[in-house]
Amino acid sequence: MEPAQKKGMSKGCMISLIIVSVLVLIVIILGITCWVYKEDLAKMAGITAVESVKTMVAENPPEGIDTTQFNAVTDAFIGKINADSLSMERYAEFMQAVQPMMSDQEISAEEAEWWMSTIVEYFPDLAGLYQPVEVPDTTVPADSAISE
Repeated sequence: MEPAQKKGMSKGCMISLIIVSVLVLIVIILGITCWVYKEDLAKMAGITAVESVKTMVAENPPEGIDTTQFNAVTDAFIGKINADSLSMERYAEFMQAVQPMMSDQEISAEEAEWWMSTIVEYFPDLAGLYQPVEVPDTTVPADSAISE
């Protein structure tokens, strides 16, 4: 008598194939979900970044920055992000520009001024909330001579 030959895959191979198929299906579903909700995900990430900048300024206010004005501009920006449809290209450029500012975990006065002016450039109708700080000119004119 000849021994009976096995037909089909082993149980281990079958289980591995099922697990790999399920994982591939999950990755495909996640990819489609991210593509469909990409604007909402970008808004959520942006709002999280903006809130962290706002927190950094609240914890350690930069010298010469009006934190009330900073918070007003930032809150208005968050409101605009939630309300308006985003230009993904401009929004991505803005968020990429913000990344280095957040990396040192401290916001300087120059960075805070840049932040507010960039927000006003992105949403020009927020210009009424931001008045740039006028830096006094401390240079001495070239034609003035100091006599002793």
